[in-house]
Order: sequence, then C-alpha cells, then structure tokens
Amino acid sequence: MVSLLKYHLYQKSLQLLTIINPKWNVEVSYRHTMKSKINLKNPQTFNEKICWLKLYDYPKNKLVIRCTDKVEARDYIREKGLEGLLNEIYQVCDDPENIEFNKLPAEYVVKWGHDYGSTIICNSTTNTEKVKQKLKRLKHRKFYLNSAEMHYSKIKPKVIVEKLLKDTTQPELYDYKVFCYNGVPRFIMVCLGRQENNTKFYFFDTQWTFLRLNNDGKEAPKNFNIPKPVCFEEMLKDARKLSEDFKFVRVDFYIVNDKLVFSELTFSHAAGMDRDIRGSFDLLLGKYLTL
Repeated sequence: MVSLLKYHLYQKSLQLLTIINPKWNVEVSYRHTMKSKINLKNPQTFNEKICWLKLYDYPKNKLVIRCTDKVEARDYIREKGLEGLLNEIYQVCDDPENIEFNKLPAEYVVKWGHDYGSTIICNSTTNTEKVKQKLKRLKHRKFYLNSAEMHYSKIKPKVIVEKLLKDTTQPELYDYKVFCYNGVPRFIMVCLGRQENNTKFYFFDTQWTFLRLNNDGKEAPKNFNIPKPVCFEEMLKDARKLSEDFKFVRVDFYIVNDKLVFSELTFSHAAGMDRDIRGSFDLLLGKYLTL
C-alpha cells in the first residue's frame, strides 16, 4: 500500500514538472529510470537522443504529430502507396457512445487513436457497456504528462474499431519493430510472449543476425533463434519508404499468415528511457541518429 502511494505521488510530481517545464520531468525521470544523469546539451546515446527529440522537435513537428495519430497515419500510408499494408477498419468515431456494436463481427479490437495502451480485445460475449465506460475513462488520461511526450497532447481523440488479427500458422502473433534512421532500417526488435504476459524482446540486424545485446538476448539459450520471416525483404523495403521523412521512427508490423500488416509508427521509443537498451548497445543505436 505504501509503495503504491509512493508510485502515485511520483507520477503526480512528474505531471506537475511537465506542466511547469517538460525538461525538468525528463531530467528527474531519466535519473530515476536509467540511474544516470541525462546529457541534453550533447546527447550521445539512443535514449538521450529520443529524449532530446521529444522535448525540442516532436511537439512542433506537424508530420510527426500527424503520423503518431493512428487514424491520420493511415492516410500517410496511403500517400506512400502502401494501402495494402493497412488492417481493416470497421468504425471510427469521436465518442464511445457512437460505436455501433450491433454491426460488428464476433471478434474485433477497440482502441483510442491518440494514445498507447488502450487496446481492448472484444468478442460476442463482451459487455459493451463496460467497454464504453473504460474507453471514456481512458480518453481523459493525460499519460503524456507522465512521460513528457507532448506531441501526443496535440492529437484529437478518436475511437478506432478494427479487425482482430490472428495468425493460423503459429500460436501467437509476432510483433516486428524496425528501427529506422532517415529512411534506413538498422535493427529489428521482435516481441514475443505478450499473450502470456511474459513479453521478451529480441534484436536482429538487417541480415537477420541475432544480436545478444539486450537482457533477453544475452539470456537466450545458446542455439536460440527466430526464423527469418518469409516477407522480411518486403518489410525492410516498406520500412524504408515509411521512414524516409523522419530522423528516427520505429516502423511496427505484424505478420499474419505470411502477410505483412502495418501496426503503427512510433517516434519516442519507450519515451527515451528503455532500461533494456544500456551501455554500448545504447551508444550503438544512438550513433545512427543525427539530430
């Protein structure tokens, strides 16, 4: 109970710091999370540079703000000629009360387009009133004050109802996140185990060589590997196209039955405070990012 109270007080203090000066939030939360002092005057590591971007670039970068919006990002994908990557959308609306649940299939996903972490997986037995109430609560979450990601605050909230993705060729849906710098893919992070709430993160280079650089990579068994996706070259090609307008962006994909599906564009990976990216690995990821 005491630790929970401390956590809430800490989060409230971060929100207040962001309101006064977002830089103060970053300095305090970086020291707390990364256990070191951040260098914003001459950032060298990946985490430091992401923090610099979220403070001094993203809040006034109209294209970043547009593409952070999960609804607007779809138009950007179309403009790039990659409409075939988009998941099927059933409905988009401003208010959860306007969701037409009677017109939806047996399974679907509901989420807000202006945030992260609001995804709700639904089926025919889902209590739709509870879904609406949860969405209403989440709508007013000022999560960006906790992490000083102020570009999120400039996005108009919209509810997205979309197709639930399922891969019949394997037990879980693999999540591929391509780290791109000025249109050049450099690293791929594969996320596994989310359905069991035991997420593992594994990094590969663009030759699909397994990199034992983060904690999960170092702890993986000696012969550990993940099969190279059938559509890997297509993934890299599309990631190049979708990242060519940005200093850095993480282009996220799913692969469903060997077909590439766009997930989202992420500009402030882990809010610039990924404890799994440390030391020489942090410097390696950072050296490709020119501010």
